Amino acid sequence: MFKNTPLKRLRELRWLEMLPDNIDVPAVFDRPDQVVPIERATVDEIEFALVALARQQSDLYRLTGALGDVLKMARRQGACGADIAISAAARDLEGGK
Repeated sequence: MFKNTPLKRLRELRWLEMLPDNIDVPAVFDRPDQVVPIERATVDEIEFALVALARQQSDLYRLTGALGDVLKMARRQGACGADIAISAAARDLEGGK
C-alpha cells in the first residue's frame, strides 16, 4: 500500500493543487540563489520565495497596465491589426489623427 506524501495530500485541496515541485529562493545574506524542493523548503525559504514572486507580480501588473493603456490609446486612433500600436498611441497623446 502506497502512502500519500504530505505534498500529495496538500495538492488534493483545490486551492493548493498548484504547489510546485521546486521553489526559487533568491539570494539572502551570504546564501546564493537556489532551487529548493518544496517538500524540503523551510518556512523562511518559502517566505523569501514569496517576497520575490510578489515583486514579479507587481512588475507584471504594471507591465499589463502599460500595455493595456497603449492598446486603448491606439484603438482610440483607429489602429487595428497590423498597425504600429506605439505610433498610434503617440498620436493619441498629441490629440489627433
